[in-house]
Amino acid sequence: MAPLKKMAGISGSLSRSKSSAFRVAAGGDVLDQSPSAGPLVALWQQDEGPLHHTVHEALTSGLPTDARIEDGKGSTYWLVAVPQGNEVVVVTRDTTLPDKVTEALLKSRTMLKELLDGAVDLSFELDENYRFRFVSPHEAFGQDTEQWLGRNATRIFWPDGEAPVRNPFTAKREAQFDNVPALFEGDSRRWLHFNVHPLVNERGEQTGLRGTCRDMTDRYMAARKTKQDGLRFMLLQRITRILNTAESADDLFDSASAALQEVLRADMVWAAMHYEEGLVPSSIVGSYQEILDMDSIWASLVAAEDHVLPFESTGERQHLALRMQRGDKSLGMMIVSRDTKVSPWSDLEVELLSGVVEVLTAAFGKAELIDTLYRLSSKDELTGLMNRRALLEAVERRLKHQCRTGLSGCLVFIDLDHFKEVNDTLGHRAGDQALKGVAKHMQAMIRPCDFAGRYGGDEFILWLEDMDSDVAAKKAESLIAAMPAIRSEIGGDGLRLNASIGVCPSVAGVDLTFEKLADRADAVLYEVKEAGRGHVAIAPTSEAPGDTAAGEEED
Repeated sequence: MAPLKKMAGISGSLSRSKSSAFRVAAGGDVLDQSPSAGPLVALWQQDEGPLHHTVHEALTSGLPTDARIEDGKGSTYWLVAVPQGNEVVVVTRDTTLPDKVTEALLKSRTMLKELLDGAVDLSFELDENYRFRFVSPHEAFGQDTEQWLGRNATRIFWPDGEAPVRNPFTAKREAQFDNVPALFEGDSRRWLHFNVHPLVNERGEQTGLRGTCRDMTDRYMAARKTKQDGLRFMLLQRITRILNTAESADDLFDSASAALQEVLRADMVWAAMHYEEGLVPSSIVGSYQEILDMDSIWASLVAAEDHVLPFESTGERQHLALRMQRGDKSLGMMIVSRDTKVSPWSDLEVELLSGVVEVLTAAFGKAELIDTLYRLSSKDELTGLMNRRALLEAVERRLKHQCRTGLSGCLVFIDLDHFKEVNDTLGHRAGDQALKGVAKHMQAMIRPCDFAGRYGGDEFILWLEDMDSDVAAKKAESLIAAMPAIRSEIGGDGLRLNASIGVCPSVAGVDLTFEKLADRADAVLYEVKEAGRGHVAIAPTSEAPGDTAAGEEED
């Protein structure tokens, strides 16, 4: 029985347990042990090596951790360390005998395989025009090789015209070629090993080529699978570590994207959160530049049964898109890109991504939670909106993504008119109540992908993601329409409290700073105040030469 299964029967004292198990405190003291755990307890007390490392990792991560260890005397064990508060229960199994048997079997298998590999699948000779003039046996790779005589070897092995750069049939010197992909007519792809030797006449001129060929497909695929399993395990470890250490949603997405980029040799990884109103880019890592139709990709992903979907881009590449979903809730997607003309995606790489979707889904879920907590911790104390620092950081992150996503947004600058009159007439408590009323209406205006914050005093800012300026202006007008109700709530129906609003649309790839947008919005807001206040104006998408942000009129 495996140690994890045995854990179900271990509770309370270990003195009657049939398993080899012991319990240690975080400080290293052995608190309890089963009758058969003596050798392992002795190893724990003598050695500071893998056994201690495994227990420490379980305490640190809070998760069960398994490992294989040796006691230095030829015995091997498989153990599982299960954290229980500030203690760890270690359950072990002696694997010495099965390990030795397995080792002996592997050695025997290796020897047999080496003997079998000495045989070749094909012997051949080519003439000076690379045509077969001798081939043996009569059948190889599922092909009737007698039909090859007199035909060009390259065209037989690569009928699609995609011969490798290092073509063994055109070799000019004696050489070996490993893992050469070949695709015969009516057959699947194979990976072959060649040994070739050019034939020359007395004048040193090449008159042909002689060689042998072996089908290494099974070995090649097994090696690729082993490598792929290793990459998958490494990627899962890295993303799990990121989940445990990332302090912000941006760090989490950037780190997870960078891990995918490295393992898959990608030159770009996009990450986007999905809200009810649409997708919002969360991270873009890499050097490749392309604006993608995110909505179209997302629609295809949602309609697909698989979580990983290949799709063609306008740049004649094939991207891989991954959908993250928890139950019925769609959390977002990631898109991985590389130059597939040079290095096409393999089936194993698609399988690799399918194997890490679950842990990436956990990353998206944690990022969503971190983002929620960040918004809560970054609130303005009076209004409950985001404070100035948090608002600036959030908007600038969105602006940096725009040059690659092509999405745009609108920054809405709101300045309350005659606010000083409220404080002077009704007192600061009424002024605070008015600010809260404005904030409450702003919260009702935004979506999860938008931001609302108090810029300072009686100034507020909205960031409306992926929204045209005309639509943003209509939202702003709804705030002005709500001002009479706010005046009534504070008992100031006769006051002139109102709002002047400037809307500034961003330009993808041009507007990269919060300050630049805020200055343009502030400038057009000043024009509203000059024209009589209580209205909305839209700033041009780019500043005219010599344009400067105007100051605000005192209330």
